[in-house]
Amino acid sequence: MSTESDDIQFEEVSYREPKRLKRPDRDRSFASLAYGTPGPEDLAIFIERETVDAIERHALSDVSVELGGILLGRECVDEETGKPFVWVSQALEAKHYENTQASFTYTHDSWQEITRERDRRFPDLDIVGWYHTHPDFGIFLSGHDVFIQQHFFGQPLQVAYVVDPIRQTRGFFQWRGDALRQVEGYYLVAPREHRVALARTVNELEGVQDAGLAGGIGALSPRLEAELIAMLNRPHAVSASTDRGQSAAVFSLLGMVLGAVAVALTLWIASLSGQLREQSRTLASLREELARANRAEESSEAIERVRAKEQALDALLREVRLGDSNERFLEIYNRLHEERDRAVAEAALVEQVGLDLIEKQRQIQGLEEEVARRDEALKQLDALKTRSERLELQNELLVRRLEEAGQPVEGNAIQEPGPLTRKYSIAWYAAVAGWGVAVLLGLGIVAVVARTLPMASDVSPSPPDRGHSPEAPHRIE
Repeated sequence: MSTESDDIQFEEVSYREPKRLKRPDRDRSFASLAYGTPGPEDLAIFIERETVDAIERHALSDVSVELGGILLGRECVDEETGKPFVWVSQALEAKHYENTQASFTYTHDSWQEITRERDRRFPDLDIVGWYHTHPDFGIFLSGHDVFIQQHFFGQPLQVAYVVDPIRQTRGFFQWRGDALRQVEGYYLVAPREHRVALARTVNELEGVQDAGLAGGIGALSPRLEAELIAMLNRPHAVSASTDRGQSAAVFSLLGMVLGAVAVALTLWIASLSGQLREQSRTLASLREELARANRAEESSEAIERVRAKEQALDALLREVRLGDSNERFLEIYNRLHEERDRAVAEAALVEQVGLDLIEKQRQIQGLEEEVARRDEALKQLDALKTRSERLELQNELLVRRLEEAGQPVEGNAIQEPGPLTRKYSIAWYAAVAGWGVAVLLGLGIVAVVARTLPMASDVSPSPPDRGHSPEAPHRIE
């Protein structure tokens, strides 16, 4: 950022009057999200999501020196409030320039090429500012940067955009009077149908985790793509190590995901086992209650039998008259005994029907619980299938990106293993270990479930026989 080349000469640039437009954040055909918090005195700056993405990729392509380019768009006036704003639509990279680790300078050839490319591709757009990088220097304008802004981007609405690709910070600078001030925030814009991608881009710029958006499936972020391209361009990294590294990375990711799923399933099975043990204790207490009820019922039946005999004897004595014959006595006794047998049989039938209904109700409840458990297991299986499909899509996308980067997929093996190959080997072994742990956890889960399930004979005890055999011969005891 020295001032040795302050004599740069740019061609004459014509400027158009600001155009009256509706601000993108008030236009329903666009989605707009703020990066930072724009202040009340800040110039409203709107930049397209794809333009931000292109600048980030350019900044990450080489972090050892400063890079730069030109911002194209329109200087506008809000048709509702009359306040100015800037809409950045495109960015052109500077191809011919002089740069070092701490300086970036346009050349005459660079300016001519940018002018030709703008006239050829974007004749309707104006130059609204410039951008350059400060790798690991932070966001500010040096003396040389201020010189460039004053002499070549000195219009009131022209801005400067600075990106630090290492510290992952960025910011716009605007004119406030005769001084340059950094704005507190600006806006990223995209068509409304791309609002999910816009939210993902803003989260990446602000360092926010993006687990919920689009299921994590989409284009690679500029930082990840730059790291992959840098990895492929390393001198000792060839196609064999790249392919092996991809496989190790994918299997490591699958191993970690399956390990996490196995841990979650283990916790769920442990909770289910606790519920089964609790149900087993409940069934045992119910069996004890049923046994006590049976004993009490047997005792009450004996008491009722004695009372029935007493009542039968009382009824017989009430109908027998002094001087009646033995035949009349036997006739009355047999009639009363038949009536008692019919009453006992009807009572036994009603009791048996009640017990059958209770047993059927228990079986239905058990079937409902089993159906609920199976539905939950099916839901978890569907979730695992969906996650597996997403991982396959991510892997295909990674391979496609590598092919698009122009790197060969097959080639000669590396002559001697480097640090990257050893790291991939370690990742491969970690993936195999993760698979092994997942298999062992699965076997342990099956064993735990098999031991905690109650036996069928314990759950459904057979009801005691409530039948009564007719007494023969009929007599009063």
